[in-house]
Amino acid sequence: MRTAAQKNDDRDAQAIAGAATRPTMRFVELETEEQLDMQTLHRNLDQMAGDRTSLMNQIRSLLLERGYIVAQGRAELAARLGEMLDGDKPVLRTRIHRLVSDMRLRWIALDERIQISMPSSPTLLTQMSGCGGY
Repeated sequence: MRTAAQKNDDRDAQAIAGAATRPTMRFVELETEEQLDMQTLHRNLDQMAGDRTSLMNQIRSLLLERGYIVAQGRAELAARLGEMLDGDKPVLRTRIHRLVSDMRLRWIALDERIQISMPSSPTLLTQMSGCGGY
């Protein structure tokens, strides 16, 4: 049984050079600055949306550990936090109340950053795949 030769940088370079000289070789056009900007914006929005989801899940799990069940969805969590944190009678112990309040402020800040970062043109939004989740 014959073993294949090991790959290395020299062989890779030879293969690339050989492929580039073939007449049937097609090259990909470079992306425009606008396309690169949109990709960067999309990556940034995706990361912020992921951070927001993670933070919301942390809040939910922290409340669940204390016996408070909150339905899925931003609106449900925001409403329940409003009831728990903004009421006259404290629901959570002082340290946890402060912690959850801080987490809610970080969530609000992420929401604001996401809104600010959203493209102003609806046309640009439709060009971004998966943008509906922001």
